[in-house]
Amino acid sequence: MEIVLKRFLIIAIFAALAVVLMGADSSCDTKKNSAPSNTTTSATPAPQQTAPVVQEDKYPHFKDGNYVVGTDIQPGTYRTRSSSSGCYYARLSGFGGSLDEILANENANGPAVITIAPTDKGFKSARCGTWTQDLSAITTSQTSFSDGIYIVGTDIQPGTYKSTGGSGCYYSRLSGFTGTLDDILANENTDGVAIVTIAGSDAGFKSARCGTWNKT
Repeated sequence: MEIVLKRFLIIAIFAALAVVLMGADSSCDTKKNSAPSNTTTSATPAPQQTAPVVQEDKYPHFKDGNYVVGTDIQPGTYRTRSSSSGCYYARLSGFGGSLDEILANENANGPAVITIAPTDKGFKSARCGTWTQDLSAITTSQTSFSDGIYIVGTDIQPGTYKSTGGSGCYYSRLSGFTGTLDDILANENTDGVAIVTIAGSDAGFKSARCGTWNKT
């Protein structure tokens, strides 16, 4: 009986040691599996949003309509920077709608230039687009141009020009841009080829239905 008990105790001791050793192996495996990774993941930065650039016209400008000078628009010299078919504009001494109140007016299909006086009461524009005090050059060549009103020395060079001709051609050399008869230095109507010498002292040149002018 004593021998049997000794054997039972030996077997129980070995069983206990086995359980302890199995627990130790399991703990080691857990530690191995939970080891921190050496790989570092960096977050991709979100793309920055750029606000759109708004281009502002630094020159005083206005579009078609009826305006009170000194209130809606200021006096000065304005121009359209592109051709507008059927453009009509007028400087006004009042708003009664009578012909007597038209100080100067013009019909144009090409670019136009007008000087609005401080004494003008109003200005009217129809089908002309935008008027601006940006008086920089609108031509790509200063020696070849078509119909319109141009600033001498800015848009076109002084010199002698010959037109390609056109029915009902009208042209004039100008001392200013008020649109009155006093601004006309010389003018001409022709149905054929025209030749004109534009002086360096001329302020502007106007052409209608004359085709293309080329410097000779």
